[in-house]
Amino acid sequence: MRHLIPVLLVLAGCAAPTDLEGDLDGVGGKADGASLALEGTREGYGVLRLLNDGEGSDFVFLDDVVALDRRAATNLVAHRDGADGVFGTADDDLFDTIEEVDAVSWVGPSALETLSEFARLNDYLPGDDERLGRFDDVDFTYAEAERVLDFVNVASEDELRGASVPSRAVTSIIEARPVATIAVLADLYWVGTRTLEHLLAAVAQPAGGEVCMSNDECGAGLRCVGRPWGHDYGKCRDVSHREGFQDVCAVDADCGDGLICIAQTVYGDGYCAHDWMRDSFTVGGVGSIPAVAMTEPTAHPVLVFGQATVPEDVIVDVDITHSDPSSLWIGLQPPTGQEPVTLWDGATMTGPLPARFIDRAVYRDDSVNGEWALLVQNVAGRGEGELRGFTLTVTSRWD
Repeated sequence: MRHLIPVLLVLAGCAAPTDLEGDLDGVGGKADGASLALEGTREGYGVLRLLNDGEGSDFVFLDDVVALDRRAATNLVAHRDGADGVFGTADDDLFDTIEEVDAVSWVGPSALETLSEFARLNDYLPGDDERLGRFDDVDFTYAEAERVLDFVNVASEDELRGASVPSRAVTSIIEARPVATIAVLADLYWVGTRTLEHLLAAVAQPAGGEVCMSNDECGAGLRCVGRPWGHDYGKCRDVSHREGFQDVCAVDADCGDGLICIAQTVYGDGYCAHDWMRDSFTVGGVGSIPAVAMTEPTAHPVLVFGQATVPEDVIVDVDITHSDPSSLWIGLQPPTGQEPVTLWDGATMTGPLPARFIDRAVYRDDSVNGEWALLVQNVAGRGEGELRGFTLTVTSRWD
């Protein structure tokens, strides 16, 4: 019968929960290795975000959408919501660590794997530049933490010393490998503030994003990219190849370090591109929209620079109010000779003005860098309002 157990476990996943299934994530069972592997990682924090989202992650969501065992889902919600069973009250007990999640009855290796995979695929994971925390008075982002851990777990003694890590700290690090988290690293003997600062410096990447007029003004490994015709400035960018570039993706988390997922609004499926190939440009200030029939639209320009060569996603977020949207026409003027594209036409569209417009009409083979303009026209002269500002977000690729 011992050889039938794996088959029975698979079959149990297709039927009602049984005591046999409970052996995987049982009442008193702990994931141990699984929880240790998640603790302090980006995936682990994604799981905590997912479970602490009391507005969205109720029992039905965890049971039906995340597909947890219903006993695990029940107990996780009960732990988080406290004795009164209501989220958002004083007795809530949010999850602070994966160990705390693992201690909940019916949560074990398979539940943690399910939660981790769901968090990864649905944008619960923190971004590269989000702050992980402060360790021995040194701040780390998630990306910095991952780079430091990758380095200390594979670097030779000479490479660690070359990074100005003291000899006693080198010994401590090598003896502790694999070092799972920055918290573990910071807790090692002879590893303190100076050592952590040296390790950060050793794995630092060219910053990029600085405004430039030529390659000479950029750091090592960077190029001055995206200088529009008629304008002097671009931005310093790292254009070196990254593993996973142009891989198919659905969300940013599907892409590797330094990559994002772009072009979903154009093709449905996206692909991975350099993280700098997405940028937002904001115009503030209040512009009135009078109750006067306008023969021409009012143009609100915004300069896009520092991108690759041609656009992919083009998204406009608008803070606008108007008492009669049916009288308005709103368009977007690309920086090329293309005619303005319509975002809103009150003569043919109904409903309230949306706060976000996703364009699919701008030519995807024309320049992305240059002066764009949001166009607003009160065509019929009915009603009045204000344009308080807008943000143009573009992604780009090389043509």
